[in-house]
Amino acid sequence: MLLFAFRRVFFWLFIFVVVVFTIKNLPDKFQEAAVAYRDGNYVEAMRLWRKMARKGDVAAQYNLGALYATGQGADRSDEQAHDWFFRAALAGNPAAQYETAKNFEFGRGVDASMPETINWLKKSAQQGYAPAQIDLGLKYLTGKGLARNVEVAQRWFERATGPDRKPPIIYGLNAASAVTGKPCDDC
Repeated sequence: MLLFAFRRVFFWLFIFVVVVFTIKNLPDKFQEAAVAYRDGNYVEAMRLWRKMARKGDVAAQYNLGALYATGQGADRSDEQAHDWFFRAALAGNPAAQYETAKNFEFGRGVDASMPETINWLKKSAQQGYAPAQIDLGLKYLTGKGLARNVEVAQRWFERATGPDRKPPIIYGLNAASAVTGKPCDDC
């Protein structure tokens, strides 16, 4: 449950950072949508991002997926959320790849598929996306969808760490350390 809460907090933190802190460097229409989102005008943000997403703007595709996933600007739709996340994932967006993995894992808007979950988690994790690295580490640690491999799990947890470790990362490192008997750095 703690990991699920961490994912949701991280998701909203990511959206906040993308929308609020990058507004000055964005193209006019994207900036206009970001301002609308920041101001709580989700319908307008969705309208603008939809136009850009249909033209292949990967960031707009991701944001449109997020709006559908949360029901902001339109009724919540797991199918629409998955569709837009998937488009951005195919274009290489690591956050969208992670959301696509979670959709496959939990059957949100698509039939559940653990092989697809692992496929998209690996793509995202290999691009350095920390939530995917943590999740992939947990999959290796527990043997869910992959052959259980504590050493590989620990490597993924370590890759996800940075100067400001988050508690779930420490939990994962400590869990891997307890199983292997090998200490991790600064746990």
